[in-house]
Amino acid sequence: MKTMKIQHILVPIDFSESSKNALQSAIKIAKRADARITLVNAVHVHTPLPHLKGGKIVEAVLADYEYQVREAFHELESEIVELKDVPHDEDRFIAYLTDAIYTETHTRNIDLIVMGSRSEHSLGERLLGSNTTEIIRTSEVPVLVIPENCKGFEPQRIGFASDFMKMQDYGTFKILKSLATLFKAELMIFHIADSIDEEKQAQINRIKRNLEPLENFSIRIVAADSAIKGIIEFTQSHQLDILALMPRRHNLFERLFVTSVTKAIAIDIDIPLLTFHE
Repeated sequence: MKTMKIQHILVPIDFSESSKNALQSAIKIAKRADARITLVNAVHVHTPLPHLKGGKIVEAVLADYEYQVREAFHELESEIVELKDVPHDEDRFIAYLTDAIYTETHTRNIDLIVMGSRSEHSLGERLLGSNTTEIIRTSEVPVLVIPENCKGFEPQRIGFASDFMKMQDYGTFKILKSLATLFKAELMIFHIADSIDEEKQAQINRIKRNLEPLENFSIRIVAADSAIKGIIEFTQSHQLDILALMPRRHNLFERLFVTSVTKAIAIDIDIPLLTFHE
C-alpha cells in the first residue's frame, strides 16, 4: 500500500488561541508534506422571517462580519509568520461550521482536517455535544484534534487503538503511514484483548502486509480490565504523542464518541487525537 500524500489541509479558525495552536501544527505538517492550507471561518447568523423587521440590521451585521474577518485574517498572517512559508488561502462562510467544513472537504479535495480544542474545559466536554464531535462523526477525511496546551507538534510515537475487526479498505492506514513517514515516528498498533484467535492473527498478518514498506512499526496485544483502561494505560506508559482511533458504527469505537466513555479517555489523555473512518 502506498503512502498517502497529504496535499491539502483544512484548518477551522475562529482566531482563538486553540485554533491558532492547531494552525501551528498544521503548518508543520504542511511544510513536511509540501501541502496547501485552507483556513475556514464560519459564523451562523439567524435571519428574521420575511414578514418581520430586521433585514437591514442583518445586512449590517453581515457586512461588519466580512470586514472583521478580513482584518482578522490579515492580523493572523502578521502574528503567525510561519504561515507565509506555506501556500494558503482562506474562506468565510455564513453557515454552521459543520456545513462549511462539509462544503470545503468536497470542493477542495481536502486530505486532512486539523482543528483545535480549548483547555478551559475537559477535552471530553469539548468533544461531546460540540462541533468537534459532529465533524469527527461525519467527516470523510481524517481529523486531527490538537489540545490547546499541546505545543511544538513533533510526534515521535503514534498509537493506533485497533479493534481488529475485518477491514474492507486498508487505505485507511494511509494517514498513519503518512504521518509516521513525515515525522519519522514510531507507529504502534495495539489491540485490547486477553488472547488472539486464528481470525485475529490473520488480520494482524494482513495489517503487516499493508503497512509495508514502513519499517518502524509494531502490532501488540494488550491485556486490560477494559478497553478504555487499556487505551489510557498504553497511551501513558508508551508516552504516545498521537492517539489514533477509527470510530465505527455499532461498536465500541463509535460509542467512544457518543457516550460518557469519551470523557473517561479524553480527560486522562490530553494529547492530539487522530480519527478516521474506513
